[in-house]
Amino acid sequence: MTRAALRYKLAPYGKAIVREGVSSIVFRATEKGSGNEVAIKKSRVSRTVQRPTLQHEFRLLVLLKGRAAIPAVYGYGRLEHFEYISMEFLGPSLAERQKEGGAALMIKTVIRILGQALAALQHIHELGIVHRDIKPENILCSPDDPSIIKIIDFGISKPYSRGQPTKYDPLKERRHSVGSIYWAGLNSHNGLDLAPRDDLESLAYVALHLLRGSLPWKPRPPEESQVRSQEIVRLMKMSCSGPDLSAGFPTEFGELLSYSRSMPFHQLPEYKELRRLLVSLAERMSYSTDDEPLDWTPCHPNPPGPIIDEPAFSDSDEGELPDSNEDEDDLGENSYWATDIDMWNRQGNRDKDVTLPAILEAELDERTPVIVEVEGNRT
Repeated sequence: MTRAALRYKLAPYGKAIVREGVSSIVFRATEKGSGNEVAIKKSRVSRTVQRPTLQHEFRLLVLLKGRAAIPAVYGYGRLEHFEYISMEFLGPSLAERQKEGGAALMIKTVIRILGQALAALQHIHELGIVHRDIKPENILCSPDDPSIIKIIDFGISKPYSRGQPTKYDPLKERRHSVGSIYWAGLNSHNGLDLAPRDDLESLAYVALHLLRGSLPWKPRPPEESQVRSQEIVRLMKMSCSGPDLSAGFPTEFGELLSYSRSMPFHQLPEYKELRRLLVSLAERMSYSTDDEPLDWTPCHPNPPGPIIDEPAFSDSDEGELPDSNEDEDDLGENSYWATDIDMWNRQGNRDKDVTLPAILEAELDERTPVIVEVEGNRT
């Protein structure tokens, strides 16, 4: 079967970069021939890597396509030094929207975002996948339809375990918690395998942050060790209940957090019931749930408590995280242009468990148009 070949040209230098992540950069680009605008996600990848991250993410997006909240993807390519995904061009993230207003969002807006996110998670989970990194930065607005949101960044998503969850001690084994410290659920902090309940807990934190404008645990200083940061945030989350965090707001938001924390490992959330509660809340507050654009008007709530002192954490409990075992590569070879040089940090193989079944991967790859050229515009 011959797969379609795709060619792209990046936007002019200085205007091309849309957003930057830990291991990838997203560029604005156009498809040669059609002139269609797309987003190109690019990641540095060694030639020795057998399981590159963007290829895994592309496969998941193909598997999950067909829902409004899942971005459309067009092609994947692995060229010299880098791998690429082409996908639909999206608008700002919830984090950017909230930062623009410098405050919280209106309750009616949070209800609508939460309802869409719950429907998206139901689709993702029913296909056997757990996202593992739900956060405002990974929920984007659609530029074509201002009433909907899209969930992105499936690079660490994986099939969730059907057996018994494994567990490790993050402090003793010096392992990072999965996902982003600020938004990760308690099970991630405690070293348990993640399941749909943990995506739901992260989503509850997102909703509460949008409502309140902040959460009691603050982003950690960059000079602080990962071990200290993880433990301090874990202890602060443990001391905050759903009712604590939703004080001054409708109880449904705190109940979502409490529910997610109470779920057993193998249970899927009651998505329809959770969405029904949101619809009931919107009706009770006379909010519209139709397809009008999302309202980004900022508000300035003053949520009561909880005010939490940062827990003490002894230096003797800390130590240093071990160096990562990254693959060697020929860093001396020339790259292409300035933004490429910034990406010469080596990307290693993803964890073996962050992998789809081989037969499914082959089926998804057969449907994948191949990116054969990404031209950088230096002017």
